Amino acid sequence: MACGSLTPNVFISELDQIMNILERGTIVTRFYLKKRPEKRTLKLRKETRQILWSRTSSSNNKTFDGSLDLKDAKEVRCGRNSKEFDRWPDELKKFEASKCFVIFYGNEFKLKTLSIVALSEQECELWIKGLYHLVNDTVCAPYPLQVERWLRKEFYIMENSRETVTLKDVKSFFPRVHCKISTSKLRELFQEVDTRKRNELNFDEFVTLYNKLIYNSGIFNECFSMYCSADDTFNVQNLTRFLNAEQESLCLEEEVVAKHMKEYFKYCGRDLNDKLQFTSTDFMDYLFSKQNEIWDQYYDNIFQNMTKPLSHYWIASSHNTYLTGDQVSSESSIEAYVRCLRWGCRCIELDCWDGPDGLPIIYHGHTLTSRIKFLDVLKTIKEHAFIASPYPVILSIEDNCSIPQQRNMASTMIEVLGDMLLTQPVDRNENKMPSPEQLMYKFIIKHKRLPEKVNGDQAVTVRHNDDSKDTDLRNTKKNGVLYLEDPLEKEWRPHFFVLSGNKLYYTDLCKSDIDNEDEADGGELEISDVSSANRLREGIPNDELHFGEYWFHGKLARGRNEAEELLKQYQHFGAGTFLVRQSDTFIGDYSLSFWHLGKVNHCRIRSKHDRGQIKYYLIDGAAFDSLYSLITYYRTYPLRIQECYIILNEPVPQPLKHEGMSWYLPHVCRSRAEALLRRVPQEGAFLVRPCENDKHLYAISFRAEKKIKHCRIKLEGRLYTIGVKQFESLVELIKYYEQNYLYKKIKLWYPVNEDIVQRMGTVSIIYIIY
Repeated sequence: MACGSLTPNVFISELDQIMNILERGTIVTRFYLKKRPEKRTLKLRKETRQILWSRTSSSNNKTFDGSLDLKDAKEVRCGRNSKEFDRWPDELKKFEASKCFVIFYGNEFKLKTLSIVALSEQECELWIKGLYHLVNDTVCAPYPLQVERWLRKEFYIMENSRETVTLKDVKSFFPRVHCKISTSKLRELFQEVDTRKRNELNFDEFVTLYNKLIYNSGIFNECFSMYCSADDTFNVQNLTRFLNAEQESLCLEEEVVAKHMKEYFKYCGRDLNDKLQFTSTDFMDYLFSKQNEIWDQYYDNIFQNMTKPLSHYWIASSHNTYLTGDQVSSESSIEAYVRCLRWGCRCIELDCWDGPDGLPIIYHGHTLTSRIKFLDVLKTIKEHAFIASPYPVILSIEDNCSIPQQRNMASTMIEVLGDMLLTQPVDRNENKMPSPEQLMYKFIIKHKRLPEKVNGDQAVTVRHNDDSKDTDLRNTKKNGVLYLEDPLEKEWRPHFFVLSGNKLYYTDLCKSDIDNEDEADGGELEISDVSSANRLREGIPNDELHFGEYWFHGKLARGRNEAEELLKQYQHFGAGTFLVRQSDTFIGDYSLSFWHLGKVNHCRIRSKHDRGQIKYYLIDGAAFDSLYSLITYYRTYPLRIQECYIILNEPVPQPLKHEGMSWYLPHVCRSRAEALLRRVPQEGAFLVRPCENDKHLYAISFRAEKKIKHCRIKLEGRLYTIGVKQFESLVELIKYYEQNYLYKKIKLWYPVNEDIVQRMGTVSIIYIIY
């Protein structure tokens, strides 16, 4: 039965049942970023409004592994949309989406997440219902109740087995809450409250002690004695005089103040006495409560005229909406869009660049900020756009995409946003902008008009260079890693830099250390540098966009002949199987080799300079800004070859040069790698293995400083990335680190595998290095 169809009494009864179940706790699977999902007991501690989790199912709320304060919870969301769930896709396949939920919490812009899978759909529904109620009830609780819950939480942290606290506990508590008091004064008050003379306080006595310390009689007498009665109480007449004199409440009548006091007592859950009055403690609580806030709640609702043209209004806007930190190396996140929209932003920015799957990615171009998918952003925007406000949302598109991806972007917007996307004038005869009221629940696209067309609609040149915007790091001429000398240690250290028209910007030190991995962490550590977990190459200059693509094979050693051998090997992929390589004959040009009509075909991709920019084309009149754009186009639209048409389909896979190398162990896991390396005591002994959870990740396991360390290699497109360096194969990567330091003064020099360790046996080998 849906909650909305229940009578009030039944609803309360059902809610109480849910609370009882959550307080007892349920078994769940919690997902983490740095270690595998684990079973936990998740339970509610109602009196402190906390969610607790622990390894055991004990009913003891005092022993737990972690907690979450519900007052910090910002959203409870059904489904599997979180970084923790994305981190373990294989594990997630075991669970249905209907059993998953995520709690977003924290007090900063970048929220933390608690990602949970319940044992059943019913238990997941219980948690969702209970949390929806608890989060709202916790935030809206009266001030005295909020203080009581906080004190109870702090008391639980300090209490002993007898459920009491000592003077020593209390003495450590007050500095933690920024309350300064001398030891002698604290001892005096403690003994005054400890009426049983046991040298310890229960919770009620602890609250009394806290109130005695917080209530300063000197300040009270100085500021409020002229308004209160002789016994330090405030009746209706006292409070009316105070509000009119000190709060400037515009001459409130006593009847209004009496009603206000009654509402406050009712809100706090307090019984009304025969005399309607505040004690001194009640009065101080009232001053800190929401009922005494300066903000006029009348303005919580829209009171302005919303029928004027849209251009007549100030619009709450967001710049670099996707970023959670700085614009050089921070994380891009769809949750940043969620937060901005829920805060009421009506204009948000989408900084779009060509993506690897035909759809754009969003990130801060020419920087090391992480990437997020345009499609994911669009779906998130649709879900959260009109929760805070029904008025239109403007999608400000910063477009850096090729024409094919712009077309895909447009069709995706229409598909995802549907009728909510404004594509036609509201009024055919309009001569001014429509009003916010006319545009309610609509999306508006803000985008620069394309300046020119070439050959119909096949190619468009859009330039974004504007040297006047030096502080916008998208308008840069060069970026990369810059080495600066440390003035103290006299060592050269890497920094990420961007070069604009007249300034050079650089980040703090790019770390390149590899540390021992936490035992609880199930994955390999990567070289910790300024590159992000989602690092792609689509933001680099147009003439290099192709370099990381799977279909680009670079300069083949045997040129045309090797290309034909590869295509014949993969002819079972069907017509349109292709690869792109550097031309053997024409330096600077490329060759497209593809399978068609049962044989290998070759086409020269020509290049030319046009207005200071290199253009690429297969046929005259159809030029593209980059090799990447050309191939992307012909993977969607047919290429005419003599009398036939062909669409480029599957790329020829990259050759795996590392297979068969002595240091590559395809079936060795992390623990076995460590066992092998323990048998070889030499610094720089190493092996390479694939990561267990992701086919696009590899790891170098090696010996350094008498320990075994691991660093991660990412396969991005066809390139192998370690830190900020990229290689065309694992073989080239290992060769590089055989000549250069991987970690401090350690180079890779001694490959390890099962056969080598077995041959070593118990024989000691002395290695002489010249």
